[in-house]
Amino acid sequence: MKRRFFTLLTTLTTIFAIAQEADTLAIEKPTPPPTLPAFAKKLNIDLFFRGGGVSDNYNDASKNSTHFVIDNARINLQGDFNDDLFYRVRFRPNRPFTETSQDGGTTALDYAFITYRFGAMRQWDVTVGKQLAAFGAFEKEINPIYEYIFTDYLNGVYNNVFLSGLALGYKLNERQKVGVQLHNTINAKFATHLKNNGFVAGDFTASKAPIGMYLYWNADLLDGKLKLRYSYNLSQYAANYLTHSVALGNWYKSGKHTVYLDLSYTYMAADYGLTASKLLSAYDGLAKDNFLMQKDVVYKRAVSRYDYQLTDRWSLSAKAGIELAGSTQRLSEQLRTNWIYFAAAQYAPIQGQDLRFYVAYVGNTLSYDKALHLKDEQLHRIAIGAYYTLPILKSSH
Repeated sequence: MKRRFFTLLTTLTTIFAIAQEADTLAIEKPTPPPTLPAFAKKLNIDLFFRGGGVSDNYNDASKNSTHFVIDNARINLQGDFNDDLFYRVRFRPNRPFTETSQDGGTTALDYAFITYRFGAMRQWDVTVGKQLAAFGAFEKEINPIYEYIFTDYLNGVYNNVFLSGLALGYKLNERQKVGVQLHNTINAKFATHLKNNGFVAGDFTASKAPIGMYLYWNADLLDGKLKLRYSYNLSQYAANYLTHSVALGNWYKSGKHTVYLDLSYTYMAADYGLTASKLLSAYDGLAKDNFLMQKDVVYKRAVSRYDYQLTDRWSLSAKAGIELAGSTQRLSEQLRTNWIYFAAAQYAPIQGQDLRFYVAYVGNTLSYDKALHLKDEQLHRIAIGAYYTLPILKSSH
């Protein structure tokens, strides 16, 4: 009996000792560093943010206001699944997640696409999903938090900037690329788009194929000092009425100086941009909810930005742009003139981080053809704040 008891006691003691050692090893075992999810070779998650205080002064004093604002916030997720497959999703948390009737996306969603690269040198690529329109412009390529004011073209007033579609690109060499992009003309269905903006269809009917096509050429020349983004677009929204658009984006960098100049011309046989149509409808005595989409409308745009890197921490920026909206058949091609401009100084306190404090003057002037009998509109804004690209996650296998 004593022998059995001694044997049992010895066994329990041994088991306890082993368990205690295993527990000690488990505690002392270093915690492995966080790993990249298995679905990604490379993954970056960033928060783009700009906010601060603004003081707005209008020629209509009832609109004047001084307040704090978050005027740009975007969460960006992008990476490479492998050498062939790239993906990107970007959305704006301060925008409504309202579904868009044509593509099933939301107004908050900028990007949701995948790009597949193929060919012996991966010189071909195909992109599917919601993506950036392939029009030639550098105003769209710059980080959006760097721009204190956009043209109407980039704000999507009369051009679809973030669109669902299919794009095919081909690298001619390391410096040039050509491609085609098929896309929805706009993100809302015909009737929905008109109703939401106070219009009725009139004699127009919805196209059975409300899609468009960009042809583009991108070039990086002079060892990257000169970049060109040129495009032509053909699209349709109302049946049997076509839109033609040409856009020329030009960018140059020399030492501490960087400048871009964007030019564009758009002819809409049926004005789904609606900016000129609103003016002509009001001129005809029509009230909102009975506005009529007009024919033969043109939109012209020129915008330029200049940046100077004063020191490692200080930089200066200035921008000016003009946009004309009008009709080739009625009154004038300059029914509405939109001027935008800003001048800003930025300070980067931490080298290697995209954090900048800024002070900026921002202006916007709207003037109208005399026949419309509309008063000019003027905005003067003083803005003080900061913008930051916060790297939430940057990792690769």
